Amino acid sequence: MRRCLVGHTGFVGGNLFQQTSFDACFNSKNIREIRGQSFDEIVCAGTPGVKWKANKEPEADKASIQLLIDCLSQATASSFVFISTIDVYPVARDVDEDTRIDLEQTSPYGRHRLLVEDFARSRFATTVLRLPGLFGPGLRKNVIFDLLNDNCLDAIDPASIFQFYDVERTWEDAQIAKRNGIALVNVATEPVSVDELARRCFDRTLPATGQPPRARYDMHSKHGRTWGQDGRYLYGKEQVLREMRRFVEGELMRLRARTT
Repeated sequence: MRRCLVGHTGFVGGNLFQQTSFDACFNSKNIREIRGQSFDEIVCAGTPGVKWKANKEPEADKASIQLLIDCLSQATASSFVFISTIDVYPVARDVDEDTRIDLEQTSPYGRHRLLVEDFARSRFATTVLRLPGLFGPGLRKNVIFDLLNDNCLDAIDPASIFQFYDVERTWEDAQIAKRNGIALVNVATEPVSVDELARRCFDRTLPATGQPPRARYDMHSKHGRTWGQDGRYLYGKEQVLREMRRFVEGELMRLRARTT
């Protein structure tokens, strides 16, 4: 099978590169070279991942997305895997794969990634994975990164509730979806509060603010049984926290080694 990866220098793409083999790799610097090429499979993790920047500069973000689409439209492939995001939903609570998305209410970041989803479905036999918050090798942002690096701790809201996913599972989960003919899967994990993940993964107690949570995510999936689950999540909270603690312990050891 001739397979290529788009976005190999990004966080998700870099992890995918470690999880399987690819015959060619593309990113924003060389994406034009994909034009005219043919693959058995294109794996795309190539949309920019800096949400705040996309929302602050929506026209620039849309231009980068349009360039990606234009280049992919001139390539051929028997199958296409697109790594999308929970942020396609205006509010990622009590939603699943059948939920209709109001484009007028979606942020530019989410709306532009929906453009790629729709394009991919129109051109290729496509499998879409919508990922929640991530952790894993190469992490460069989010509350887990901040706790690891003592970064902006006063800005952390312990009451906020997020969904987190081990990025090292991405390729395996894409294969599960493909084997079962699932064209769209919300990679929904059981939500966890920042307070709980700090206690259980970092052995830290964050000061309570007494305020309602600033963020609360609870994306669902209708494909839990395919992943061996009875409910609306592919992975339960205990499994996520075990994997997160293992990652955190490894990162803390690495950080300590750098300072000694």
